[in-house]
Order: sequence, then structure tokens, then C-alpha cells
Amino acid sequence: MNREAAPVDRATDSRPRTELDEARGEIERLSSLLVRQQTFDRALLDGVEVGIVTTDEQGRIRFANRCARDILHRHGSLEGEQVTELFGLSKGPATLLSKRSSRRFKHAMNVGDHEVEVDLAVNRADEAAAQDFGFFFIFHDRTREQELELERRRLERLAAMGTMVSGFAHEVRNPMASLRSIAESLNDELKEANLVLPHVGRMLGVIDRVERLVRTSLRFGRPSPPHAASHRPWTILSAAVSAMLPRTLALGGELNVEVEPDLPDVFVDDGQIVQVLVILLSNAFDATGRPPGVLLRADLARTNLDGRARKSEPPLASAVRFAVRDDGPGIEPGIVERIFDPFFTTKAAGTGLGLSIAQQLATENAARIEVRSSPGGPTTFSVLVPIAAPEEPLLTPRP
Repeated sequence: MNREAAPVDRATDSRPRTELDEARGEIERLSSLLVRQQTFDRALLDGVEVGIVTTDEQGRIRFANRCARDILHRHGSLEGEQVTELFGLSKGPATLLSKRSSRRFKHAMNVGDHEVEVDLAVNRADEAAAQDFGFFFIFHDRTREQELELERRRLERLAAMGTMVSGFAHEVRNPMASLRSIAESLNDELKEANLVLPHVGRMLGVIDRVERLVRTSLRFGRPSPPHAASHRPWTILSAAVSAMLPRTLALGGELNVEVEPDLPDVFVDDGQIVQVLVILLSNAFDATGRPPGVLLRADLARTNLDGRARKSEPPLASAVRFAVRDDGPGIEPGIVERIFDPFFTTKAAGTGLGLSIAQQLATENAARIEVRSSPGGPTTFSVLVPIAAPEEPLLTPRP
């Protein structure tokens, strides 16, 4: 009669350990160390803010870190794919390097529906690593760097322009006040003499317009520092809708408002963000001429405010988006690039400072304004504002 052998409990086994047992234990220990080291290496490479892709000698991908997948907009594993197809290269890595060990060059490739320019370095693995790796591709996105550089230069121009405009507006304000006083006194004297001259009324109208421009210029040149605090997104939307109510009623319509449920609090100066939304809503009303053609919406933005948006799963939600969408005629591509410049306007009676002030206020609140538009299509201005950090739970004293 056959009997199954009982499992041996190594903890209670009193037999002396043989060399084979010691070898097995050493192999298990080394295997565990190897797994831990590989896990650490992958976590370390995933935290690097440059793209890293490794391949075998035939150019088949062995590993791609998180930044590489983000830049390439690839969510899943890239293992086994050909690196030439991934980067859109006309030559394989061995041909690219020829007899060299490394090469660096600028490379443009199509990612989704747009082109991305990267600095790409191709390196051949040394002999010690050649058995597991053939080539290393290290790259970073130059497109975002160029955008940040353009943004930096534009902000420098805005700062210089703000200083100049503020000084000019301050000098103009006092003479305009004197001119208004003279015009109003002249108007009163004419009324006492039962005389009516339309030129005086026109003069006062021009003075009103110049004074509005002066006030707007002072706000542009010397914005108040933000007083950020936690606020519910729907309260900011409500304040913006209330501020636009007189014009909404005058146009004889109703503004469309949508709010995604359970939005987190935002950490901003609510008054300044309301001012930004009022500027965007006013422009949307100008574009459509009817409130029903405008949508004001708040939802969770799947992006990072520092511009390094992660495309991997799950998406990072670090901002709440306030979007103003209108079904107006759209904006020409050449004009979109200039709409935030001071004093640029396509309106007959516009000052050209509204969007400049809006962007300045957004920047002061660590927010960002994005615009999407096309001729004949809808236009959407989005304000991405930072969410408030969750409150730390109070520690309960131990009994």
C-alpha cells in the first residue's frame, strides 16, 4: 500500500544542512535580491523626467519608463515593438550609430494628431550589458520647453508693459479729472443760460471712455496680490453668473451652466477668478450676441498645471477647469497667437486689455488659461485652477 510522503518542515527538520541545501538557500536569497533590485531600478527610472527606452540588439523594445510613455502618449507596455516604428526612424539603431558608441540629434515625430520635437540620444550598450541590452534611447520633449520659453518672454514683455502703462495712466488720470470738471462746469453754465450745445455732451462721453481706459490700465499695471483660500467651484460660478446677470437679461436670454458633481475645493482668490470668468463671458457674449449660445462649465481637469501632463493611467487630476464655450464665428489662427497681447483687439470699442488682465490674474493664482478655436467653429477658453490640499485629519490622543 502506497503512502504519500509527509512534507518536511524545514524549521523543525533536525537533519544537518547539506551543501545542496545551502546552495538552494543562497539562490533563493540572490533571486529575492535581484527582484528587489529590478523593482527599485524600474521605480527609479519611472521617476526620471526624461524618456528612457532600452532595446535588444535587433531594436526590439525591452523597457520604456513612464516619462517615455507620457511623451509618446502610450499607456500600455511597449515591450517587443520595434524602436524604429516607435520613433518614426528611417534607420535602425545599429545603422544610425555605425561604428560610434553614441549619437545625439534633434528629431521630429508624429504623436497622435500633432508633431513633437525631441532631443534624442542613442547609445550602444557596453559589452557587459550587451547580452541583455543592445541600445539605449534617451530623449526629452523640446516642444514644451519652447512653449515655456515663449511664455517666459511674453510675461517679461507684459511686466515691462504693465510698468509703462501704469505710469502713463497715473499721469493721465489727474489731467482727465480736471478736464471732466471743466466740461461739467461748462455744461452747468450752459443749462443756466438755457443753451444746449451737443459738443459738451460728446466731450463728456469721450472723457468717460478715456477714464475707463485709465482705470483698466491701472488694474493691468498694478494688480492686487491674490488672497488665496479654499472655495467651492460652484460658488465661483454662481458669482460670475450673478455679475453677468444684467447683461444676460438685457440680451434676453439665459446662460447655460453645467457643474460636474463632487468637485474638490480650489485654492485661489475667488474674486480674481470671478473677474477672469466675467472677462471671458463678456467676450463670449460679444461673439454670439445671445446668452443661449454660451456655456459655462466646471469639471475636473485631467492634467498637471506645471505642464508635464501625465498620459499614463490613471490620469492625474490636479486642477479644476472652468470653461467658457461659445458658438460664435471662431478665431483665425493668426489672431489666436495675439489675443493675449496688451491693446490688441478686433472690437471697434475694445481696449485690448481684457484678456491680458485675465491671463495676468490667472498666473497670479497659479492657474493657466487655454484656448481652442477654429474659424467658423466654437471657441472655448478654459481656466485651469489648482485644487486645495486636503485637510490633515486631527490626531486623536491615545487613552
